[in-house]
Amino acid sequence: MAEELFGHGINVLTSGNHIWDKREIYDYFAREQRLLRPANYAEELPGKGVIVVEARNGVECAVINLQGRAQMAPIDCPFRKADKILSELAASVKVRFVDFHAELTSEKMAMGWYLDGRVSAMIGTHTHIPTADTRILTNGTAYQTDAGMTGPYHSVIGVDKDIILQRFLTQMPVRMEAARHGAELHGVIVEVDEATGRAAAVRRYTVS
Repeated sequence: MAEELFGHGINVLTSGNHIWDKREIYDYFAREQRLLRPANYAEELPGKGVIVVEARNGVECAVINLQGRAQMAPIDCPFRKADKILSELAASVKVRFVDFHAELTSEKMAMGWYLDGRVSAMIGTHTHIPTADTRILTNGTAYQTDAGMTGPYHSVIGVDKDIILQRFLTQMPVRMEAARHGAELHGVIVEVDEATGRAAAVRRYTVS
C-alpha cells in the first residue's frame, strides 16, 4: 500500500499506533525511510520518526511523526521527544511539519501551543473526524486538532456502521470491517514562508 501511495507522488507517509499491526512492515522500514512511525516509540524499534526531504521547489522540509500518550500506549513523552528532534535539526531547515497522532483534543491542542513558533505546522490525526479549528497560532504555527481521514464516511470512523451499532447495542466483541461507501478525502493545506518557516496560510481541504 505504501508503494502504491508513493507511486502517486506522495513524498512522505506518517503513521500511528496501527503501524505495528502487520509484521511485514518491520523489514520495509529499512528499505523505505519515507514511511515514518511515531518517533517517541523506543529507539531500538524498526523505522524512524523524522525525515528531511526536498520539496519540488528545492526547499528542505522536515516531517516529524509523534504519538500521544493519553488513552494510548505508554510510550516516551512526545513533548520531550519533539524538543530533542528540533534541537538536532539543522537551523537551515526552516519548514517543519508535525503529525501528532493522538486521542485527546486537549493533548493535541497542548502540543500545538508547545510547538508554536518552532514548527511550521502541527496537525493532529487519529480520531478520523476533521475539526473546524483550523488557524495560525500566535507565533506562526499552522494548527488543526484533527485532519480527518481519507476513507468511507458512510461509516463509524471508517468501520461498517452496522457492525459498530451491534457492538454498542450488545457490548459483545465484533470483527471490524471497513465500510465501502461514501469515500471522501479530508486534509489540510499549509502555505509556508520558506525564509522564516512560519505559516502564511492554512485551510481545510475536502474531496467527496
